[in-house]
Amino acid sequence: MTERSAPRAQVEILDPRTLGRPVHLLKSFAALFREDLAEVFRGSLNRRYRASFQLGEVSIRQSDSLPGRCRWFAYTNEIGRIGVALERQVLLCVLDYRYGPHETKQEGEASRAAPRETSTEERLAAMLGRQFVSALAERIEWLPEHGAAPEIPPQFSEAPGQTPRPGAWMIRAEIREPTRGVEGALWFSLDDAWIQRLLSRLAPVRDATRPRTDNGKPFPTRLQLTLVARLLETELPLGRLLDTRVGDVIPVSMGTTDVLIDDSRLFTARVAEHKGKLCLTAFEDVE
Repeated sequence: MTERSAPRAQVEILDPRTLGRPVHLLKSFAALFREDLAEVFRGSLNRRYRASFQLGEVSIRQSDSLPGRCRWFAYTNEIGRIGVALERQVLLCVLDYRYGPHETKQEGEASRAAPRETSTEERLAAMLGRQFVSALAERIEWLPEHGAAPEIPPQFSEAPGQTPRPGAWMIRAEIREPTRGVEGALWFSLDDAWIQRLLSRLAPVRDATRPRTDNGKPFPTRLQLTLVARLLETELPLGRLLDTRVGDVIPVSMGTTDVLIDDSRLFTARVAEHKGKLCLTAFEDVE
């Protein structure tokens, strides 16, 4: 009889660089940005050239894997730098819709080989990149929690493109064009200033008008604990009991105690006396 081992659960490893930051809200931001990108494709390409570009999943994460077959463009403003790259098969599809299909190669030639990059293709990629970056910046500045969109959209100037460094924050948007059977992706890279801007905009808005209830007191004085005590019994000789005076300390041996949050038992600890106060020490996790 063979034993089947239970499948191991997938455990996500936390990145210490993201602790304390609202990275859990990036998924909702990606959903909003997907709608913005879809509108850019509908307005700039689908309606104008009768194309059928479709947006798939949009994800944002720190990535060490970089896309191939695409050229990076970069745009900067007073906040920072955003890079953008459209995979070449998608860019060539846009080029065909805009200027007509490129000439087919003769029999015997490598018909599958990608055509040589032209200045027209480069100008188109730069123009589309500026549109995509502007849409991303407007979405970062205009989140539902922060009210209306800015009156003046963010302005960018083109900068020398460069491949993102490993571990950079990347946004990947899947793109399909079923009419011509093209699939690819649109990539963004955000520098530290822009990702910090995004995370700060995603952070919950605090009500500055709500009065503080801590009165500036230190955290230990504001931490509320409930102590559940039991009567402790010990035996003493009669003579020692009669010699006891006010302030004397009777040594007793105490066992471990349980530390609970709500009804969950998290730790065990020992109770110790220190200068007339009961203290918890020697914490151990409950297995």
